[in-house]
Amino acid sequence: MFLLLLMGVTLFGCATAKTPLTGLVPGRDLETVQSAVTLSAVSGEHSTAGRGYLIYKAPALFHLAILSPFGQTVLEAFSDNDRFTCVVPSKQTAYAGLLSELPENSVLKSLDLLKWVMAPAPLPVPVPAPKQKFAHSGVSYYFDEVGMLERKVSREGDEVVYEGYRTLGGIAFPDSIVIRNRYGATVRIVFDEPQVNAPVEGSDLTPDLSGMTVLPLAEFKGM
Repeated sequence: MFLLLLMGVTLFGCATAKTPLTGLVPGRDLETVQSAVTLSAVSGEHSTAGRGYLIYKAPALFHLAILSPFGQTVLEAFSDNDRFTCVVPSKQTAYAGLLSELPENSVLKSLDLLKWVMAPAPLPVPVPAPKQKFAHSGVSYYFDEVGMLERKVSREGDEVVYEGYRTLGGIAFPDSIVIRNRYGATVRIVFDEPQVNAPVEGSDLTPDLSGMTVLPLAEFKGM
């Protein structure tokens, strides 16, 4: 699902020109991602940061886990189409429901945008030109000077920026992404040695709620 690049690195006032990626396979789609990640999130006056891992399966499934400095799972988030589940293992508590139940400025709504972030630009994409903009179905797509998608913005104001592409399995994949939802919440995700299109077990994308107290998602107040 997910992605794009900065317009160049500036050193002492000189911009470094980008070069096209090599090894890309035309028509190859992103189907799964598995990666350790570093996350930082800001919503209103609240901010948080941590490390974890992400498992994503196109088009609408993902499992995000946030870990403590000692490797214990602090929070798990599961998205299955319109349904969202948060699990807090230390409290043996899960919160499940629809995203529409959450406040407008919830960071969880930014996280759920991962499904939109990972969706590819529609085809056929026009022949890229420097700083080209392409609009389709209410979404504006912005390309850099070598034809890589660097940003997309929804009609409602959700935005994602893709930073630092590399080639993985014949696919262009970003080093990091920045997601800003229409309500002002921001999430930045940095990928560490991601694997793309490797098999993903169904159990990795389904929360195990055995022995958990399950509460409405709207009652989730953080960790």
